[in-house]
Amino acid sequence: MIKHRYAHEIDPNGGSAAAVLARMVEPGQRVLELGTGPGTVTRILHAKGCKVTGVEMDPETLATCAPFCERTVQANLEDPQWAAPLAGESFDAIICADVLEHLRDPRPLLNQLHGFLKPGGSVLMSLPNASHLTVVASLLGGRFPYQKNGLLDHTHLKFYGREDLDALLRECGLLWQHWHTVQVDPAQAELKAYWHLLDQETQAFLKAKCADGDVYQHVVRAQPATETSHLQKLANERAELIQSHNAEILALNHQLAAQNMASQAERSAALAQQQALMAHEKNTQATLAWTESQLQNHKQSIQELHAEIATLKQSTSWRITAPLRKLLRKISD
Repeated sequence: MIKHRYAHEIDPNGGSAAAVLARMVEPGQRVLELGTGPGTVTRILHAKGCKVTGVEMDPETLATCAPFCERTVQANLEDPQWAAPLAGESFDAIICADVLEHLRDPRPLLNQLHGFLKPGGSVLMSLPNASHLTVVASLLGGRFPYQKNGLLDHTHLKFYGREDLDALLRECGLLWQHWHTVQVDPAQAELKAYWHLLDQETQAFLKAKCADGDVYQHVVRAQPATETSHLQKLANERAELIQSHNAEILALNHQLAAQNMASQAERSAALAQQQALMAHEKNTQATLAWTESQLQNHKQSIQELHAEIATLKQSTSWRITAPLRKLLRKISD
């Protein structure tokens, strides 16, 4: 086996981005892995009985993970014809593990992926976070120090924060369903030297002000932005809100139980907390009701839109302009 700059062993049950991505795939699923590298994720998927089609530009690198693939394709993902050998195929999951940041423009690739997903299939991706505190510290020192690997790998052509990635997905017709973050303390990251140059007051200020300052990588599961995926996202957010609310209630109940043994003054404080909890629960229920109404409004809007489209297609003007639309499509092709 050849040595590869990105080759490393990972714990399938660990917290690395590769492990998290692999756990998002169900055993036995058909997977299209774009940019396999030496097969870090591929090996885990193979062990789960997944049927992996691996796409990689470098032939020697592709050879290292070929034993773990059902099929391999040597192709440059920036070539518009990279997917020609896969015509007519579909997959349960498409994985881009630390790939998009290496492309000059990932949008053409992402726009192509819709056609290779089975109904209900997902695009899974991981990307480094451009707003990690060590990058901020480097910029404060007047540096943007490219490295052999890590956040500022010298082969990275694009850099993304959370909002940038969200906007990219929406532009390409994708809607994220699950967002996971891999966090690394700035004192432990490869650019920690720049973090240690800052005084403690500046470090504290940046930790308080920088969004996602401890986030090293974003790991995202996305689906085509359809009516179903929008409804699913709303349902997921509602479930997460309920789970968070229940966890808060449980924690406060434990705290109240402990305070029952305290003095009268402490009991008074506990009562105030309980009242605050009741108010919080009331607000949460109101939020849940609003979310439910938004869900119903969305369904109604979709139905109205479908009705408008059906009416339009039945209109005389639609039939009259059919030859013109057909001519325009031929011209655009």
